[in-house]
Amino acid sequence: MLALLKRYRELLLVAVLLLVPLAVYFAHAKRPAELSPVDRVLLAVTAPLEKLVGAAVTGTMEGWSGYVALRGAHERAAALSAENRRLQLAAQELQQQRAENERLRRLIALSESEPRRAYLGARVIGVRLAPAGLQLVTIDKGADDGLARDMPVVVAEGVVGRIHATAGRSADVLLAIDRNSSIAVRVDRTRARANVRGLGRPDLCRLDYALRSEDVIEGDLLVTSGTDATFPPGLPVGHATRLQRAAHGLFLEGSVVPAVDPTRLEEVLVITSGARDPSLLPAAGGPGVGP
Repeated sequence: MLALLKRYRELLLVAVLLLVPLAVYFAHAKRPAELSPVDRVLLAVTAPLEKLVGAAVTGTMEGWSGYVALRGAHERAAALSAENRRLQLAAQELQQQRAENERLRRLIALSESEPRRAYLGARVIGVRLAPAGLQLVTIDKGADDGLARDMPVVVAEGVVGRIHATAGRSADVLLAIDRNSSIAVRVDRTRARANVRGLGRPDLCRLDYALRSEDVIEGDLLVTSGTDATFPPGLPVGHATRLQRAAHGLFLEGSVVPAVDPTRLEEVLVITSGARDPSLLPAAGGPGVGP
């Protein structure tokens, strides 16, 4: 008998599992008054099993639903994160394009403000601001485009420098902050004359040859005077600062904050003609850019 049970134990287990729900169904189908002692015992025995099976099925379904929902939430979060990154990059590109368009509009306005001069636009493709060397930037226009040494280079904010050397398709610009740069200027407010010389620093130049008796105050705008045979008159160079009037001596001491930040240059204009105004040039043997 035991061997028979072992042999058909799987079949018997399946039969029991099939008969238990059927018995429960018939037991529940009867009215309480019709329940026999066997029905009551069967219900008492199967009730915990029924609850356990129901809880397991419910838990499994809830767990599966939660897993599916969680997986969907992760996928949606990943998609939203990717879309957010894409929109951020697009916003940055639009911001850069807006800034570039604004710079170009200002350069166009500058070139149109003085029709007597010819301008050539160029982009900065190289920067050399080594403290021990020349302060240069390289632009993408050169001798093949008609550029020559000492042509003025400007932006809407003011003077950048002048052409130092040219190649076929590029040119080096000596910045106004270079130690070898000296620009003849006037105080825009009083027309007092002076020079601005570079110190090799991007944030500060030196004020030279400003007479101690002249009316120069902190914050005065210094513009090109046009008397150095390089830069046309009226271009902003910087603002006077750190002025000191010694008790003795001919000139006052001071510094100049450059009008143009050379570390942020991207596009420039080269004045290719009309930079020199003959009426403003010094007479033969007269003073030029200062002692």
